[in-house]
Amino acid sequence: MDEIKSERLDPYYRSMRLLRNTVNGSDSLQWDDVEYGKVEIFARGMSRRWYRINAHQLAGDKTQEKIFPHWTSSWVICVRGAARRTDFANDSSFTVSICIHTNKSGSRLPIGDSLVSLCLSLANDKTTAMKIPLLAQFIVCPRTRLSAIEIFQEEGIVTTDMLQAADDYFDVWEDDWDEEEEAHMEFLNHQNAINAYFAELSSQPEISADVLRMEDEIKLKEEKMVNDYEKMIYDHERAADRVADRDTERQY
Repeated sequence: MDEIKSERLDPYYRSMRLLRNTVNGSDSLQWDDVEYGKVEIFARGMSRRWYRINAHQLAGDKTQEKIFPHWTSSWVICVRGAARRTDFANDSSFTVSICIHTNKSGSRLPIGDSLVSLCLSLANDKTTAMKIPLLAQFIVCPRTRLSAIEIFQEEGIVTTDMLQAADDYFDVWEDDWDEEEEAHMEFLNHQNAINAYFAELSSQPEISADVLRMEDEIKLKEEKMVNDYEKMIYDHERAADRVADRDTERQY
């Protein structure tokens, strides 16, 4: 009795009951209600392609204010496609992500209502593909080609090679960033050394003008003494040369 009453009052249970009745009433849908807040449904399209719909409720701290748990905006919905039902069971590389979502304007619809709309759209995928080109691309893509594709989206397919190239690009970019960071750190160290040198100079006591004048006078006196000493030596050597010249003349 309490369970029936909760289904009548709780929007989540009411929307889930609508979804369950829709799935049970269709041969193209298979329901797997794992636990509260998680849903998994398999849909077989008119094209004979298979779709797996996974939906899980966001944690309470990740939902925005004034968003109720049963609203579609507080859930994450993912769709993967495959050519065979067994591809999902084997978790093979032949399953791809399909970026097909419920209408954004229905973000405040109960999650069950949104999933009903999505399930019926995928069960009638040939008709839906007339309005959603990415779904048409998935339907006509050969199974062998699916192994090289990761995502079908509005902007075009995303292949495994494209993702690998993006990873390589960011690896190279990270290496360049490391080199730039190293050069920047070297510049900062050099700049810090210069700043420390000038800081040391500024920390030394100032020399007064009288002290500088006294130092200059001492240097001038020292230079004069050196010059006088050198002149004395020069004069002495010249005098000795003259005496030697006179002695030489007397001998002859």
